[in-house]
Amino acid sequence: MSAFFRTYYAAEQLKCRHTLFSKLCYIMPALTVAAAFLLTGSYGAIDGYNWWYTSLLPGMLTIVCCMTGQADTKLEGRALTVLPVDLRRVWDAKVLVCIKAAVLGNLVLFAFVSAAQILTESVADMEMLAEVTLRQGALAALVMIGGCIWQIPLCLWANEKFGLYPALFANLALNVAGTVTGPLGERWYINPYSVTARAMCPLIKVLPNGLVAAEGNVTYSPELMDMKAVPIGMCVCLFWLVILWTASRMWYGKKGGETV
Repeated sequence: MSAFFRTYYAAEQLKCRHTLFSKLCYIMPALTVAAAFLLTGSYGAIDGYNWWYTSLLPGMLTIVCCMTGQADTKLEGRALTVLPVDLRRVWDAKVLVCIKAAVLGNLVLFAFVSAAQILTESVADMEMLAEVTLRQGALAALVMIGGCIWQIPLCLWANEKFGLYPALFANLALNVAGTVTGPLGERWYINPYSVTARAMCPLIKVLPNGLVAAEGNVTYSPELMDMKAVPIGMCVCLFWLVILWTASRMWYGKKGGETV
């Protein structure tokens, strides 16, 4: 395992140095939080999370995945297929580098939302009408991490097959579609794109449409506040991560014929 991180993983990390890749994990959360608090004020905390997992996180994740494979794609994979490397382990390294970016991006968002909320209340003297506590925010960050990393093998594969823009638009469309209506149904767990939005209802009290999860608001129902959705959703995402990672790993391993 240590040899893997010294070779395959380190090589993938090196490819991303001095690129936009490392900056996206800070730029995208910063833009999300700034827009949420400037545009919605007292509801900035929940809107920051809602806008993030609805569209900006999937967008960042897809771009990160595409940038990870960009160097190899430019050479049409020739640099890898002629070297004595195990392409399956190369794929594992790519997935892990992207998972690291997803973890960092979500933790940065949590930190920025928490800081912005404190500054809004103390400096701007504005009462938060929908507050997210540190505990709620930390749990939300963990759920967003678990709810998005299953998409990484899929996005890496889509980039290899179709390129950046088709992969980006397709993943964004699936995320938005899964977030808008999927979490409201009884069988929401069938669609993994619906998991994060459903889990956020009881965690930070925000509905998939961005409204506060309170009686009287559109799409609210008591069933949405059941905390059982969190462990169920995380199990669903773990299942898809294992399936997609295994399948894409096997596919990538065959690109160069027999691996060494």
